Amino acid sequence: MSDQPLAGVRVLDFTQNLPGPYATFILASLGAEVIKVEPPRGDPGRVMGSMFDKVNRGKRAITLDLRDDASADTRDALLAWADVVVEGFRPGVMDRLGAGFEHARAQSPRVIYASISAFGQSGPRVSEPAHDLNLQALTGVSHTERSAKGPHGLILPIADLSTSLCAVASITAALAGKSGPTHLDLTMADATLSWSELWGEGIDLGESVKKAKGKRMKAVRVLMRPLLKRMERDKLFVLPHYGLFECRDGKTLCIGIVDENKFWRSLCNELGLTPFAKLPMPARVVLGPVLRPMVAARIKRKSRSEWLARLEAAGVPATPVLTVQQARSEPQFRHRQSFDPEGRVRAPVAGAEHIPGRAPLLGEHNESIRQQLGLTA
Repeated sequence: MSDQPLAGVRVLDFTQNLPGPYATFILASLGAEVIKVEPPRGDPGRVMGSMFDKVNRGKRAITLDLRDDASADTRDALLAWADVVVEGFRPGVMDRLGAGFEHARAQSPRVIYASISAFGQSGPRVSEPAHDLNLQALTGVSHTERSAKGPHGLILPIADLSTSLCAVASITAALAGKSGPTHLDLTMADATLSWSELWGEGIDLGESVKKAKGKRMKAVRVLMRPLLKRMERDKLFVLPHYGLFECRDGKTLCIGIVDENKFWRSLCNELGLTPFAKLPMPARVVLGPVLRPMVAARIKRKSRSEWLARLEAAGVPATPVLTVQQARSEPQFRHRQSFDPEGRVRAPVAGAEHIPGRAPLLGEHNESIRQQLGLTA
């Protein structure tokens, strides 16, 4: 038997698109045996390009029409086989399809049943549909990401992916607990809210000014009102040394200095801004609207490769801004073998084993799975 952490664990995957499939891909990378159950028409994610392949490698696939009573024997045999069931429908759907938690535990008393949904199994929004952007809007992400023109959504599906990681953590914790049948109620809203609240309210560079008392500070707050609003909106990007800057060759350089005075001093020395090198962080924040254009203008004088060489030697946290395709040639990722020879990214969890190859074809393992379950001669 494999020595991977989840070797021998059987996972039945009823999920589609992204949150569930990415979670079960991580479980497969940790050694779990995953059977993907799809309706006859297939997972809608199959039309989304290579994303489907990336999150469904390492699984076997069977098609099953849960609305057809003729599928009941196969459904129940699969549920009896499973240690873990993962589903991603709105509450009540799996019950109507005859594969809800109570039915699953009757087939497999040991089952860990993970339900991934937008709002969970109860509450005033329990029956509402929602996708990633809806959850970004509801949990404060879109507000936190707002520009001067208003709120907007992240392109990266933070609700989907944060929920995937919460699902993996919850399932592996339940497996470690070995406490018998368990229904895990996992919601995209809760996962996204946890991240949004942490950053949306946890970072406020103007907090000390807002809380300071006295008539003088009241006057300061009035004068600083536009800057305080910008601090609240831009978070760390209000810092003159935290952001993306264009170089002479048109390429983009990322500088990621937060509160480290030593990094700021080194940057000032390299940029010829030594008169500002001893400014403490609060002063750099207040003077940000003046300092950032100065930093940008000096970076514009040299190519990105020149700056990367100089800033690396000076110990400043600076990196190039790359496309995903360009990242495949990044020496750090090549050293860690983050990509396989075919350009697929390895699962980013300790103890995972890389899954090569492709995702299963629709219904590719119908016959072999049924034979394994003893349903065919």
